[in-house]
Amino acid sequence: MTDTATKQPVIPTNLARHELVLQAESDSKAQSELLLKRYSIQSLLGRGGFGVTFLARNTHLPEQPLCVVKKFAPIFTDPKLVAIARDQFGLESLMLSRLGSHAHIPTLLDYFQIGTDCYLVEEYIPGTVLSQLVSNQHQFTEAEVENFLTQMLKLLEYIHSHHLIHRDIKPQNIILCQTDRRFVLVDFGAVKDLSPITSPTKNAEYSTAVGTPGFAPPEQLANYPVYASDIYALGMTCIYLLTGKQPSEFATNPYTCELMWAEDLNLSAGLLEILNKMTQMPLVDRYQSATQVLTALDNRSIRAKLRTYLDQKHAIAKGENSSSRIYYPAVVHWALGIE
Repeated sequence: MTDTATKQPVIPTNLARHELVLQAESDSKAQSELLLKRYSIQSLLGRGGFGVTFLARNTHLPEQPLCVVKKFAPIFTDPKLVAIARDQFGLESLMLSRLGSHAHIPTLLDYFQIGTDCYLVEEYIPGTVLSQLVSNQHQFTEAEVENFLTQMLKLLEYIHSHHLIHRDIKPQNIILCQTDRRFVLVDFGAVKDLSPITSPTKNAEYSTAVGTPGFAPPEQLANYPVYASDIYALGMTCIYLLTGKQPSEFATNPYTCELMWAEDLNLSAGLLEILNKMTQMPLVDRYQSATQVLTALDNRSIRAKLRTYLDQKHAIAKGENSSSRIYYPAVVHWALGIE
């Protein structure tokens, strides 16, 4: 794993290809700029459709900790589109504020305006973007994917409980934190708010579908996202981590339109079934909530323990490895119908 404690943070490869990385020590203008008399810009991290992202230091705090500063600066000039983008930029800060502090989300630190320019300040997560991790030839094992999936599903339970849909889950938007190995979901600029008390924005009539092709399901690309849309994107992200391939690189079943992604993988039947159901094109055939997927993972774990117990019981009955008998919780004994 790259040591990012003394280096610039890892940038998604799609940004690097467009030469959007700027070293702080070679940019005297960035070094000298101080926003709100507090945030010292260190380097340019990237340019997106809505704005520019910087690495900065908060000079008002002890040890001047690193943070991420986003500036609203859309690449387009159409007034209607700019108005939509400005609303969405403000919505990101609002949604992060609503979600509050969570281990798998960057904490919102500040939101302010300087003249007509809007800025958002977030917690800096030292680590590696998953897209770069995989591009560096580290494909995930089944156990690693299960750990990732469990962390992200619990996060989706939390996000969805706040009536929010992320709408842009993909390897480029997830960081593996170097300090504690947790996965952190970033970029809440595409969030859809489904709260019943939320009023449509004044630009709602100009809203368009958002999401990344290949990771966004059909209903989301048709501008009708639901909570299960995030489930699909998470499933496709797991497939990317296992295979190292983008969704567009897989052959498609001509009869069902399903991606033929598992042919060369040695996956357990349980995980294969779960990922297949997460990534069903028809919404009705997909898991409808993160809780349903977590339940399927738990049931798979119980079944695996039962198989191990039965194999061991059979070995003991044959007089093999009798000393290797281990304890199993009451639920396993209950499921087997034994005392």
